[in-house]
Amino acid sequence: MASNSPVSASSATYRKVVNRVAKELHEPPHHSRYPSDDFDRGASLIDAKAKTRALQWYKRGIRRGFIEACDALLDGQLELKGKTLLCPPEVVISIRVKLKGSPWKKHSVKFSAEDLEFK
Repeated sequence: MASNSPVSASSATYRKVVNRVAKELHEPPHHSRYPSDDFDRGASLIDAKAKTRALQWYKRGIRRGFIEACDALLDGQLELKGKTLLCPPEVVISIRVKLKGSPWKKHSVKFSAEDLEFK
């Protein structure tokens, strides 16, 4: 098969895609005799990586929420009276967000007591 045939070009494209997917997933690329199978193998890694990343962010969110709740108790924003936790009508939480390729930005998130399941 000539190196300038459509099949060769397609195989080369598959290999480039496999290399790029592997690079983004921080995995070594896998190249076999069948580039389309290599692509399928790389694509199957995306779902596993996405689940792992989602769980990592979920864990970070839980940690952040716990720290914010403890800080709110310590600074008096939330108050414990007996076995009842009291909350003001509105709670404002300041956060910093950094998306890929962007600088850190400050944001404030407002919640009502009802949003936080207080009565």
